Amino acid sequence: MPIHKLLPYLCIIVLASSCATLKQTEVIENKIELTKENLHLLDGTYENNEAESAGYLDYFWGSYFKSKESRIIYNMKLEEKPCYYITLKVINKKRISATLHVNETYIKSYLIKGKIKKGYFEQNRKGYFLPAILLNQYHSSKFRIGLLNNNNVITDSRKIEFTNYYFFSFIKDNHSYYNLQHQKI
Repeated sequence: MPIHKLLPYLCIIVLASSCATLKQTEVIENKIELTKENLHLLDGTYENNEAESAGYLDYFWGSYFKSKESRIIYNMKLEEKPCYYITLKVINKKRISATLHVNETYIKSYLIKGKIKKGYFEQNRKGYFLPAILLNQYHSSKFRIGLLNNNNVITDSRKIEFTNYYFFSFIKDNHSYYNLQHQKI
């Protein structure tokens, strides 16, 4: 069979096997199991943990930064150390509204769509594949939110991304953050 007929099947196998999945984290003693009855406990404003900062056009708290948003944050980083605040408001059992502020400057509002799974609110997988002649790019990401007894939230996220430029090898950009605690304000 010619290689050009096998290539689509090979791409599907590679993409299916490289999706971002969240590992089962160790049991946290003071974690509250989220259910549809107590999901409203996530409502509030949280200060982002400094271990996870926002990069240019990066995936942050279940959303991508656009170019304009990234420039605003970059300019703030030049002046002073930015402090990220995320306000969560549960709309229903499958949607949470998130609003991001940096140093009291409004950046964006967006919806986190997902479902309750294993005591967490887990975002639906986000991903894309850009096939082109000179550039191919693949991205897959997952994000979940948990609640602690002290009313702080805990987040886990994972991103898998790779890019191939026509004459060059693959460039990978993968990261994972697990059990990041964010303080409620």
